[in-house]
Amino acid sequence: MREKKILLNKKQISEIKKLDVPTIANCLELVEGLRPWTEGFTKPEIKCCYPEFGTSVGYAATVEIAAAKRVEKPIPRDEYWEYIMTIPEPRMIVVKDRDYPNVIGSFWGEVNGNIAKGLGAVGVVTDGGVRDINEVRKLGFQFLAKEILVSHAYVHIEALNTIVDICGMSVSPGDLIASDQHGAIQIPIEVARILPKLAKEMEDYEHPMIKAASMPNATPSTLREAAKKQDQIRSNKSTY
Repeated sequence: MREKKILLNKKQISEIKKLDVPTIANCLELVEGLRPWTEGFTKPEIKCCYPEFGTSVGYAATVEIAAAKRVEKPIPRDEYWEYIMTIPEPRMIVVKDRDYPNVIGSFWGEVNGNIAKGLGAVGVVTDGGVRDINEVRKLGFQFLAKEILVSHAYVHIEALNTIVDICGMSVSPGDLIASDQHGAIQIPIEVARILPKLAKEMEDYEHPMIKAASMPNATPSTLREAAKKQDQIRSNKSTY
């Protein structure tokens, strides 16, 4: 049985969508002992197809696929559709390609993009491939993927509702995922509510250095003074 997770309201989701993924990563690093700073996000091999879409946020529906070989009894498509509906909205489809790293067939294109969006999903993160790039752009449905592919080959569904690793990002069903042009990140739900507050703290911390560096008379001395201000701000920050 899937563990019941505490959900965010629409306003909280909207506030997170205002943040880019690097800012979210910075915010999570402010939470002491949350996780190592090298974990929880995708490696650079995952690419965003539509940087202009901004940040997408959704709860993970996890799927495992393969495409290199034909199988006689794949998981039926309607079972996959029913599974998606068990995940709260907004949904993010997170797909592990078992052919990785030698992916050959795309599960994602115009048809499955339309289906996923119709079922309340905002995008996909996969270590496999995608195609029909122009058609899906018109949908406003985000693709983050390892490859852009030509064929669907023998693509089929092999598992649903499992813990998957997508290029370094471990995802359990129902996890909160944010994605944008930089990649994707898993957001612990217990921290998600305070992300806007953490983002404001990060902005306040970075401001003295950015201001000093942008001055026409910037010198190492003025940068050192800015660094002192940053140290003072950091020493007064809240503890989470």
